[in-house]
Amino acid sequence: MSRICILTGKKANVANRRSHSNRATKRLQEVNLQSRRMGGIKVKLSTAALKTLKKLQSMEKGERLTKKQKKQAKTAARKTQAKK
Repeated sequence: MSRICILTGKKANVANRRSHSNRATKRLQEVNLQSRRMGGIKVKLSTAALKTLKKLQSMEKGERLTKKQKKQAKTAARKTQAKK
């Protein structure tokens, strides 16, 4: 199976390895893929995609605030300080 993230589509990047004499030889920069089970199916996801999924799950549960919620809380706090 190819080393491509199913969610983001990330794949290996071709780069140059440089020696001390500055000679260039081609090399691959592989993606950091982790295999996880999602819904009974084994999938390969990049660590960045896993982080994003974890963040979205915590937002759905209400454990983490969205940017909009943070902004509303900040403006509410400012208004209460302004009244004092």
